[in-house]
Amino acid sequence: MMSAVPNLLLRRIRVAKERFLPFLRPADDNEALLRRHLREGELYGLFRNKREPVSMAVVADVSASFAAGGREAGLAPALEGLRVCECTLLATAPALRGQGCGTQLLMRLCGLYDSTCDAMIVGTGDTPRMRRFYESRCGFRPCFRRAGFFLHGYPQPLIEEGVQLRDMLVFCRFLRFRGGTGA
Repeated sequence: MMSAVPNLLLRRIRVAKERFLPFLRPADDNEALLRRHLREGELYGLFRNKREPVSMAVVADVSASFAAGGREAGLAPALEGLRVCECTLLATAPALRGQGCGTQLLMRLCGLYDSTCDAMIVGTGDTPRMRRFYESRCGFRPCFRRAGFFLHGYPQPLIEEGVQLRDMLVFCRFLRFRGGTGA
């Protein structure tokens, strides 16, 4: 899907990532978790006029989690032994939501990582809107659940679309052909 916002520049932010915390906060209310994602992952943004962030994401290598004996190896057998990256945060400027900016960023990141990773995963609350976004617009498929994820580490219950979030639904997109399992 093409963005209604033309001429967006993809940039990797390597220094002073914390200056983007206010932009990223709508993606996760837990500031400690936000800071951990920034420390452990790579921050990317789509920028308008080279300076104005439109959509931002953090991507981390989580391959070790799916290796034999990894903490998530049994949850997603199709990912075991593969090079897997995870989009741990995705945020879009409020005025530009629904205009394809988040979709464009995620698709560009899939293209960027297809030479180094076999699959990209992304976790979210299990709501109809999020399912439509990741499945219909971005080509991801449900893969596994992180049981009780939203019940721990958040001071208040998280409510989306009128439903309290409990489990994180993790979607997967294979980034290159792997013996018939690629998307």
